Amino acid sequence: MKNHFNKILVTSLILFLTGCATTDNLGDLSKRFDEIKKIETLFFNQMPLPKDARISPDKSLILGEGDNWAGRIELSSSMESLEASAFFITEYPKHNWQLISSTKAKLSILVFTSSSRTLTLEISEGGPLAAKSMIVMTVAPKVQNQLAPDLKK
Repeated sequence: MKNHFNKILVTSLILFLTGCATTDNLGDLSKRFDEIKKIETLFFNQMPLPKDARISPDKSLILGEGDNWAGRIELSSSMESLEASAFFITEYPKHNWQLISSTKAKLSILVFTSSSRTLTLEISEGGPLAAKSMIVMTVAPKVQNQLAPDLKK
């Protein structure tokens, strides 16, 4: 009887600890979901993303809110890297972003500017088991009226 009681006690303890671990994991998942929703809200109507783009919240950083945010967003997409570049070059001017520089290679770099911000896109090929392209978006306020440094000093 005592042995049976010990088995029940150990089993109950294991179930309790497993339940606690599961609750923590659900909290982490909920936090990540909230982070992804925050990022998607920032992009809404400002910066379209490919339909299948997946945001990596662990590798992304957002500073600020609303129209004044800045940060780095990492995405993965099933689009080939050249197809992803074409998407941004076609879609972003429709949302008042002007392409000011582009380099297309194994690592393609696109630089856009709007009235108040700059956007740099780095688009690279994904790995054999990963998405077809990896996209890093860096958004920052546009620096205006900045004087060039005096190199004579």
